[in-house]
Amino acid sequence: MIDFEAVKEKSREELFREAGSGELGLDSAEARRRIALYGYNQIAFHRSKSPIRMFLGEFTAMFPLLLLAAALLAFLADMLSPAGGYDLIGYALLGVVVLNAVVSFLQNYKVEKLMISFLDYIPKMVALLRDGRKVMLDAKEVVPGDILFIQEGDKISADGILVEATQLIVDESVLTGESQPVQKLPLGICEEESCHAFSGATVMKGNGRILVLKTGRSTSIGAISMLSQRVEQDLTPMQKELREFVRRITWLALGIGTVFFAVGFLTGHTIWTNLVFAIGIIVANVPEGLLPTVTLALSQSSMRMSRRNAIVKDILSVETLGSTTVICTDKTGTLTENKLRTEFFYCDFTEIPAGDHAVYRDNPASHRLTEIMGLCTDVIAIGDERGRLSFRGDPTEIAMVEFVDQYAGYAALRSRFEPVTSRPFDVKSKSMSSTYRTRGGTLYMTVKGAPEVIVDKCREVYCEGLVRPMRPDERQKLLSQAGRYASDGLRVLALAWRVVSDPEAKVQELTFAGLVALSDPPRAEVPAAVEACRKAGIRIIVMSGDKSETVSYLARKLGIARRPHVVEGRELDTMSQDQLVGILKNEEVVFARIAPEQKLDVVEALKAMGEVVAVTGDGVNDAPALKRADIGISMGLRGTDVARDASDIILLDDNFATIVHAVEEGRGVYENIRKFIVYVLTSNVPEIIPYVAYVLMPIPLPITVVQMLCIDLFTDMLPAIGLGNEPPEPDTMQRPPRAAGDSLVSLEAFLNSYAFLGPVETVVSFVVFFNLLYRGGWRWGSVLLSDTPLYAQATGAFLATIIFCQVGNVMACRTSRRSAIGYLSRFNPWITGGIILEIVFIFSVIYLPMFNHFFTTASLDAWVWCWILPAPLIVFGAGELRKLIVRRVH
Repeated sequence: MIDFEAVKEKSREELFREAGSGELGLDSAEARRRIALYGYNQIAFHRSKSPIRMFLGEFTAMFPLLLLAAALLAFLADMLSPAGGYDLIGYALLGVVVLNAVVSFLQNYKVEKLMISFLDYIPKMVALLRDGRKVMLDAKEVVPGDILFIQEGDKISADGILVEATQLIVDESVLTGESQPVQKLPLGICEEESCHAFSGATVMKGNGRILVLKTGRSTSIGAISMLSQRVEQDLTPMQKELREFVRRITWLALGIGTVFFAVGFLTGHTIWTNLVFAIGIIVANVPEGLLPTVTLALSQSSMRMSRRNAIVKDILSVETLGSTTVICTDKTGTLTENKLRTEFFYCDFTEIPAGDHAVYRDNPASHRLTEIMGLCTDVIAIGDERGRLSFRGDPTEIAMVEFVDQYAGYAALRSRFEPVTSRPFDVKSKSMSSTYRTRGGTLYMTVKGAPEVIVDKCREVYCEGLVRPMRPDERQKLLSQAGRYASDGLRVLALAWRVVSDPEAKVQELTFAGLVALSDPPRAEVPAAVEACRKAGIRIIVMSGDKSETVSYLARKLGIARRPHVVEGRELDTMSQDQLVGILKNEEVVFARIAPEQKLDVVEALKAMGEVVAVTGDGVNDAPALKRADIGISMGLRGTDVARDASDIILLDDNFATIVHAVEEGRGVYENIRKFIVYVLTSNVPEIIPYVAYVLMPIPLPITVVQMLCIDLFTDMLPAIGLGNEPPEPDTMQRPPRAAGDSLVSLEAFLNSYAFLGPVETVVSFVVFFNLLYRGGWRWGSVLLSDTPLYAQATGAFLATIIFCQVGNVMACRTSRRSAIGYLSRFNPWITGGIILEIVFIFSVIYLPMFNHFFTTASLDAWVWCWILPAPLIVFGAGELRKLIVRRVH
């Protein structure tokens, strides 16, 4: 394949000869040979995943493996003690792992189907010159040496050199990130890269022929796609923290089990008895309900985000976004509308905002300016059945014509003039002109172009309703004003006119009408989103392929930076990572004219600084950075398949403000997971301590294996899911992102569960247990058989007390530090339903004879409930007291 950099020095004949082609294109036999040599013109944007492999992959994470190991231990304990009910634990744990895998798989498979539906980026059919004839073929059949026809609306399907071009304007923003469309010229009269055509770009206007030089993975879009596929993704913060939690809980369980085994051995119990109870303690320490609860909480959060037009490809990404400290965002189409709009007019030496129609209407020069904008254009107007107009053509002209249509009526304006001649925009003269005949028969030439060119050709100026000679100071004033607009990142055009006698008259001796400044405006919702990010302690860094002035202006306008420090791509080329890290410490830094691999460098530097990085984008050039970031966010409407495949979250409405909602959702779900981990771990203590007490003391076993299983996998489940669905607390977005060392299950959470609330529940449960035993005639040290009514009543009361303690615990856990008293009246269907289910369950297993034997329970007298019913208030009060102390300390 021919090197692009070398083509500028070649003639048309040399280029065709080196490409092995000619003016009539390739013949079919040669095309087939080249397909065998270069391969088909296609790129695997998204490698489809096998559903079976996706499902099996759900079993390979650390937590499912821990639960599977616990299930094996339970089956081992059942072999050693067949009547202990350990087989139920084993089957329950297997059921939990399978259920979790199914829920997670269904979520991910739904997203996989969505991704496949997106794969329509490269055009299916293209026009080629084959065997000397123009034919329509599948885009994958294009090979180097082909002649490819392009016209308005086409997406270019290969890289090549323009050998013909007529008024050709191309949008390359998906590749370069630069918002302004590019005018393309054919080989021979092109400058720099203006004769290069790239796969993935869209033809905005005109037509042309391309000599194809690169196809498939060799194209620019293919190279970036391959770069993004080589980039490795790190584990998400949630994955890292769950892995750390599994490590801690595993060592805790093994440690307690080992100590318990040794103590039991020393106290005279048989080795098999000790092993069975050690396994029981290990299994009791494993929070079996945590995995499905985490999965359901993340899945439901993903569904809530989907209702806000954000598709989450991996449910763990929800929480990652809540951890974000830096958002690196593209400009075009992300912060801006990717559609030019008139911002200011400068006529009669006065600046007029485009939205101020009253001031504009009162200025005499504005009427002439409106005429020139509506006449000096090549746009195509298309009317619908209601008579409303839409426009196709150059985005700059569309922006001005849309203003004209809104202000004066485009069709009405044009009806007053008869077109005579038109000179299209010329890249060398940097201007275009159109001549019309008025109703009075006058030839009226309208001109627009670069300010420095048009102002130089003007001898007169329209001012205060009169045409008069332009003074030198006025000429300088106009150029200075145009320069100020340009420095603010606005696109500036000068408009002028001339009455001529010959339709072919030269563009000179003009009368100046005014300046028009245009911009790619920010999305209306972005300023509020930027402010919300600032309050939440999230930094925003703009990384754009656009020019410095545009990026700086936008950063100032949106409040991203007051005095932006703009770093261009060529500066980045000379920096080491340490130097880049030093630059990034400047809170006001933004990047312009940046290449795809340089975006990747910025992300790497930020990650080296310990930041949790989110990257937003829609173009192919964003894909490597999207994939390397901790969280990649692509645009669903105008985003490319490459970007969507590399991202973790897809915004279906391309709305930057959706990110703020997603951050709040992510922060909320993280806090909620913390809450229900505290809730779930708390009940482990009154499950573990009875085993320890049973071995060390001459007492009956207060809780059976089946009862323990009921708490972990039944009564605790719905309230835990309810905690996972709590709305974010009011100050969620006023707090900074959590610190890097702040773990999901912190020392504070462990102490709260294992050293405070857990012991409180244990003490309350033992008080009820021993009170019932003593009233029933049992005395310390005496033997109480497991098949006696008193033992069944005591274990049932112990189980009931734990469950009622957990009712108070779940209400206390609804807030982290704020008082939960105000939340008692807030309706959460999962928590309310869970509490009702717990009460129905405990009364059923205690008072329905059919359940008594299986659950080792018996009917309780009314006086026992006088001791059980205060349990929720005791635990809730303890939780509130702890939070009060924490608030005062902090």
